[in-house]
Amino acid sequence: MTNYAALVERLKEQAVQQNHRRLLVFSGSAQWARQRAAEQATADSIWLGQHPPEGMVALPVREAHRLLGQTLTSLIYDAWDGFNPNSFGQISGTLSGGGLLILLCPPLSDWPDFDDPEHRTLVVEPYTTQSVGRRFISRVCRLLEDDPYSLIIQEGQPLPDSEVLFSDLNAEAVDAAADAAPPCLTRDQQQAVELIIRQLQRGRRPTVLTAERGRGKSTALGIAAAQLVGFDYQDILLTAPERAAVSPALDMAADLLPGAIQTDEGVQYDDARIRFMLPEQLLEQPGEGQILLVDEAAAIPVPMLVMLLKRFPRIVFASTVHGYEGTGQGFTLRFSRFLNELTPQWKHCHLKTPIRWAEDDPLEQLVFNLLLLNAEPLPKAEISAPPHSGFSVVELDRDQLDEDYSTLQQLFGLLVLAHYRTTPGDLRILLDSPNLHIWLLQSEQRIAGAVLVAEEGPLPEALAEAIWSGERRPRGHLLPQTLVHQEGYRMAAGLTCGRIMRLVVHPALQRQGLGRQLLQAVAGAADNKGWDYLGTSFALTGDLYAFWRACGYEMVRLGNQRDAISGCFAALLLKPLSAAGDACVARVERRFARQFALRLTDDWKHLEVPLLAGILAQVDTPEPLDADDLSDLSGFIRHNRSYESSVYALNRLLRQALHALSTEQQLHLLQDEGVVLLMQRVLQQQSWDCLEQDGQGRRGQVRELRRAAGLLLDLLQVPDQ
Repeated sequence: MTNYAALVERLKEQAVQQNHRRLLVFSGSAQWARQRAAEQATADSIWLGQHPPEGMVALPVREAHRLLGQTLTSLIYDAWDGFNPNSFGQISGTLSGGGLLILLCPPLSDWPDFDDPEHRTLVVEPYTTQSVGRRFISRVCRLLEDDPYSLIIQEGQPLPDSEVLFSDLNAEAVDAAADAAPPCLTRDQQQAVELIIRQLQRGRRPTVLTAERGRGKSTALGIAAAQLVGFDYQDILLTAPERAAVSPALDMAADLLPGAIQTDEGVQYDDARIRFMLPEQLLEQPGEGQILLVDEAAAIPVPMLVMLLKRFPRIVFASTVHGYEGTGQGFTLRFSRFLNELTPQWKHCHLKTPIRWAEDDPLEQLVFNLLLLNAEPLPKAEISAPPHSGFSVVELDRDQLDEDYSTLQQLFGLLVLAHYRTTPGDLRILLDSPNLHIWLLQSEQRIAGAVLVAEEGPLPEALAEAIWSGERRPRGHLLPQTLVHQEGYRMAAGLTCGRIMRLVVHPALQRQGLGRQLLQAVAGAADNKGWDYLGTSFALTGDLYAFWRACGYEMVRLGNQRDAISGCFAALLLKPLSAAGDACVARVERRFARQFALRLTDDWKHLEVPLLAGILAQVDTPEPLDADDLSDLSGFIRHNRSYESSVYALNRLLRQALHALSTEQQLHLLQDEGVVLLMQRVLQQQSWDCLEQDGQGRRGQVRELRRAAGLLLDLLQVPDQ
């Protein structure tokens, strides 16, 4: 047995004895590293990469998500085929205690300069992979070398000193299941299941369940689902961004229900069903009388979670706290205020005890550090200390982040907190993407906010023509591509812009004008960068739209269908900075305004009324009501003229009111159910049957429309005739 093989055997022995997972690194040439890994492979090893030994189960690095829901004992990750932060985080969570994760990589001294195949995902034209930064891998190398529990075998180098590595070899694993009642494997898990059942049986009392990976969160949902079937609940729904996330829950439920049949839809047990549905499908469900268990809630936008909370009286939300699907930190912070408002008797339960491995697992802490899964912004008390005037905006030199762990931790912690789908892959983009610019809002060494801007355009004429005709869809350049292909404006291809990818302000400092301060700093620096306009694209909500409009951005495009996860339409807003930018924005905004009224009765028939009001206030410039309009309105309001004979005048009345009233007046007006009904029937042309509520038929609805029309005339101070 070679000396390195003896070290590996000792590492395996320690991992099994402590029920910990350990990292083994073979660092050298691709051929050497793969040969060493092949010597350590077992019958149940899975190889992540494109060059596995013959007969071994293998997956491409980017298909690691296919392993989710499985429990594995041996994994080999071939970074010669690309180091993907998301897939590395995914596969590490599937490894059980006592297992080894074997990482193959170039020599650590050379790895940062290696042209990683993953670099192709970070470049947009005209950049090449050589333009990609090397900061991410440099950081990985330093953390690996500093980790006392990783065994690193380097080709042609002396073997590491094993004294520290194996100093606690005699430590014994703790039996986490000792105090738990089966089928629960930890006391934590048992308490979570008991709380879920207790809350669900009391009606509208949601439970929020959070945990790090490997604590049995999804399994707890499966145990609860099976017990609920035993309490005669016939229809239990499970949801998550994708079905793979709930596989452990469905498997556990099926195991606990003798004779249950598991299908693609879920689990069938006698007359009871436990079935998976995507979040947007749930909006078609009645909600009342059903139980909904939401897994990986952090990966679902808060607006969608709020809709589910309102629809389903009996609901549970579960989320990984630090995960590649999305962060539970931001989820809990952003969602808790809605829970407090809508269901104040909600309860929170956090699972601490690991199930798949013992506590203080070395691999878990290493992966947290490598991928910044545990990144957090400064505490509220610390960030709130400086006065408002003490914050300044500076453009960040990203080389500063290479070794400045504090700034990187604070910055990425803010991004994680602010956006529901921040992943480890975003960390690499943050550090290495060649067309990215970052501005920080800071006081001394405290990061209070940030804005990330991707530089896009110009596009070569031939490429622009191919984009316009639908023949090409190059990576990146979201704004110019959208304007050229979707809006048909070829001239946009020749412009350069800054796309606001992320804008974040510390939660303790929001609503103080700091977000606007960041955007003003970007606009002020844009001239030196040669940008013609700024733009952003996001899932449209009323608050976000109002903010960006107040900052001088105009909507120029609205998606034609709701996003499957967020339940929102995608919006594109632009702000011109140059004469060419002015011409571009004016042209596409004019086109959007012409189309809006037409598509309002089709694609956007069910657009939320406050959004409808805000957009119309931007794009519509109606003519004043004339004598014929006032006569028709008087006939409708005072003399029972039919709706059909008055609908044109009602349309003009609504448009005039939305154009003339202030934002505050609009918000107050939209509290009136009759005004909302008027907008839905007249502007969106929703059917009478669709609008029927509380048994109120068409006659009652028309009475409401008459009252609302009179209210609008009064607000406009126009007397009906």
